Amino acid sequence: MSKQVAAAFSRRHFVGAICPMIAGGLALPHAGLRAQQQDLPGFWSEFTPEERATIAQSTMAQDVPSHMGQGLGCAEICLAASCAYMGVSDEWVDAAAVFSGGFGKGDLCGLLTGGLMAMGIAAGKLHEGRAELKQFARGLKDEYWEWWMSRGPVHCAELRQRYDGSEEFIRMTQRAAAKVEQLIEPARA
Repeated sequence: MSKQVAAAFSRRHFVGAICPMIAGGLALPHAGLRAQQQDLPGFWSEFTPEERATIAQSTMAQDVPSHMGQGLGCAEICLAASCAYMGVSDEWVDAAAVFSGGFGKGDLCGLLTGGLMAMGIAAGKLHEGRAELKQFARGLKDEYWEWWMSRGPVHCAELRQRYDGSEEFIRMTQRAAAKVEQLIEPARA
């Protein structure tokens, strides 16, 4: 690209061009994803009979409600239940404080990020070598991500619009906790 063309296409021009493209209906990656997710089962609906059985057998799903009402956010709740399940110190829970509420910005759900943090701890308990630890953790992350995407949106702001009461939120946390438990089970103390 010549210097003249680069100068004519400044950052300001680029940013200014984005708004008309969006308004004109240019499909951005998240737009198609949101449309697909409207038909997904979600996190907040009533449990199916199969889910009810899974939740009843899940130590973490049974534990998450006990962490509510203690000033903990979603990520902290998920990580606290995970730490208890793995038999590790709950001092890790403080690390999740900034992730709840989608980083406090409505971005990635705290249950998603808290679960990912638990997977990192589980990987560290099982593998001493960094390469093995990362490979194992990435496998867990990929499975959790695929499960999450099969249920609904990843952003807190979108999820909060769908659950309006504590019952819906508890079902959501229990579903996430049961899945995290399934993934981190090999690291249980």
